[in-house]
Amino acid sequence: MKPRFALPVLLALIAIAAISAAQDSNIQVKKSTPLNSQDTTTPAGRRAVCTRDYLSNKSAGLLITDIVVSGTTTISSSELDRITSKLAGACVDDDSDELEARVTSLFRDEGYFGVDLKSLETKPTDPLGVPKPVILEADLTEGPLYKLADIQFVDNHAFSAAKLRAVFPLKKGDLFKREKIAEGLQGIRKLYAPRGFRDLVFVPDTQSSDSTVILTITMIEGTQYHMGKLKVFAKKDIADRLQPQWRLREGAIFDLRYPDKFIETNGSLLPDGFTRANIQLVRNCPDALIDVRLIVDQTDPGLQSPAKDVPCEKSRDDSN
Repeated sequence: MKPRFALPVLLALIAIAAISAAQDSNIQVKKSTPLNSQDTTTPAGRRAVCTRDYLSNKSAGLLITDIVVSGTTTISSSELDRITSKLAGACVDDDSDELEARVTSLFRDEGYFGVDLKSLETKPTDPLGVPKPVILEADLTEGPLYKLADIQFVDNHAFSAAKLRAVFPLKKGDLFKREKIAEGLQGIRKLYAPRGFRDLVFVPDTQSSDSTVILTITMIEGTQYHMGKLKVFAKKDIADRLQPQWRLREGAIFDLRYPDKFIETNGSLLPDGFTRANIQLVRNCPDALIDVRLIVDQTDPGLQSPAKDVPCEKSRDDSN
């Protein structure tokens, strides 16, 4: 078998790992050790307790109390227990695509990158529970263990391939674990953040042969932004104190980490409740600038005219 995994599937799986780098999941030939009874066995209609909460709607969804797997061929019972023990107690949206992605990610996190999930069913144990307690029944074939053959980069300009490869915890010959790929992509984003690449996009793709995988990451670096104008929306005495504390000077490469550093450094000068949401970054792509708005006084008249990003396409439109 020489699969080339569909890009949307790969991106969806990596997205789940990026959201929760220490993703937990659970599937078994035999039932897993249950959570204590007050967490998983609830009177009809009683609110269940989630050990891991991935719900987008707290008033709905599923509580996975157990997962039973059939169809595996090479994994021992103890190994299967270990792999699958991570999802019991998790609360998830009642979405078949998400459930399938979470179940397959359990095995991809262990190097079974070619896992084939044939069917997945939910068996409610308390239809009136909130979230609804269910047992997952999965029929799957785990396939062989895959190892990393190489990580290749395309269209990277700001950093060398060696520098980018170094941030990946996954090295040549290691088991190809989806979670490790997500950690590496997060590492790349952290590498680019102080260089002002706000629009960075990376597109991963895989090719596999003989139980090895070549990971190719196409880098779309986008514009490198610099510091534009700073505007403080506050009473004059407060604005006069805050303005000089913003150390990122006009024209400097925009360090995307700096707004958080500013809050941390100047907490004593900022009013209670001032958060990252009070710092607006207004992107002007054609000019490669980011203007900053520090919003201390929500009633400031200047806020009546909202700032808008200028997208990169604007430059092409203006030239026509």
